[in-house]
Amino acid sequence: MQIVKYFKHIFLSSIIFLIPFVDFLNKNIEEIEIILGKSFYFLIFIVSSFLLILTYTINYILKKINFYEALLIVGVSYWLFFQHNFIKLTIVKIFNIIGLSRFNLSAELSLIIIIVLSVYLSKLIYKNNLFLIKFFYIFFLLTFFASIFQIIVLNKKPNLVKTEEISIINFPDKLNNKKENIYFFILDGMQPIDEFEKHYQLSKKDFIDSAQNKKYDYIHNTVNFYGNTSHSLSALFYLDKIFNEENQLKKKITKFFPSFLRNKNKNPDLIYNLNNLGYDFKWIGNFFAYCPKFNLNYCLKKDNNTIIDSYLYINFFKQTPLIQIIIKLGEIFKFDFNKYIFFKLNNGMGRLISYLKENIKEFKKNKPTFYFIHHMSPHWPYITKSDCSYKKYPGKQNLEGYKSAYLCTLKRIEEMINFLNEIDPNSIVVFQGDHNWEMSYFSEIKYGRRNEIFNLIKIDEKCNMDQNINLNNVNTARLILSCITGNNPGFLK
Repeated sequence: MQIVKYFKHIFLSSIIFLIPFVDFLNKNIEEIEIILGKSFYFLIFIVSSFLLILTYTINYILKKINFYEALLIVGVSYWLFFQHNFIKLTIVKIFNIIGLSRFNLSAELSLIIIIVLSVYLSKLIYKNNLFLIKFFYIFFLLTFFASIFQIIVLNKKPNLVKTEEISIINFPDKLNNKKENIYFFILDGMQPIDEFEKHYQLSKKDFIDSAQNKKYDYIHNTVNFYGNTSHSLSALFYLDKIFNEENQLKKKITKFFPSFLRNKNKNPDLIYNLNNLGYDFKWIGNFFAYCPKFNLNYCLKKDNNTIIDSYLYINFFKQTPLIQIIIKLGEIFKFDFNKYIFFKLNNGMGRLISYLKENIKEFKKNKPTFYFIHHMSPHWPYITKSDCSYKKYPGKQNLEGYKSAYLCTLKRIEEMINFLNEIDPNSIVVFQGDHNWEMSYFSEIKYGRRNEIFNLIKIDEKCNMDQNINLNNVNTARLILSCITGNNPGFLK
């Protein structure tokens, strides 16, 4: 009888252990071919090894708890660990309802709840609470097989959106010409170059002249529809304003950037058109909008035969408090995340160059690609000198820090222009801000309007680019699609 009991504990613990992995596959079913590789199986091995070691440790320290009870305790605590994000969001909703949204303690409270529940349930398991054990069997078996059912059955059904039910801005291909790669660089917080020159008493005429000699046009007086990243980039992907004349969110806008990129079957208008035109969409994000946290399929292709894939692991553990705990520990032990993580991660242009150099043979064979690079500079944190070496400038309103970051960004733009001219000279290239610098939050009179942006474009000479048009993020995307398809861009005012 005792053997049967132990076998049941092992079986239940195994089911609990597999649930986060099955849920992960279920939520990322569209990227299953990317996920199922050596790195995924290695992750299973590492996590299972850690849980077994933890079980043996608990069993050794607490002599009264046998190994099988310890295994179940670890399994339940492990499952609770993966409920962190759900609990945190629930707390946020409750705080919003009762008017305590200003208290940003949801992550901490979630972790406390997980710890308290783990301790409480551990005591009940140790006392061999039969009702709880039976509940565990029913709950975890139903959870496990429900996820398996979704993977095998529900996700095989076509999840198509009827185009007549949704108003889609469509650019059908009337030309059927060869499609060139498109590089769309968002330079976060990059103010217009003339405003930068005026404020810092610097001339960057040499930069403009150099860009023009390489067939780039700097478009002055460009104004985005919105003054923040979320709204500006949402409008870019929907190819439209996201608020109506009454300042109400349009019905088709159910989520903002980057949340809507999670679901490949409900593409915003830009990606819908790119797919119809035979383009791949590849996204290089940053710490604030990191591609692996949203859609692995859009990240630059990774070799699924590699043993360690940090993109995959971050995506797997994003439901847990692990990443936040690591950040907190780093702060305690004075680990400079800015230098060793954000400095490289936020350099979207540098990461693209490195990737293309390493994969140049595959790059030349690939079908046309729309590269969306969200370069997190000159936005704060300001962590570069003007020569692009590392230096941390404190605060969001650090004028010297912004100046250095801006000059570094211009340097990286020049490097990118030279690199693309060498490997992809016929490509379409856009360097644009999404909003003005941080200081414009505090005084638009002194520091410029929040939605004024930097704008440098290279497009096919056959394409008529009227510089009197406000070629902001949305209108530029419309211009590109109209040029490669032969349609009227329908510019927005």
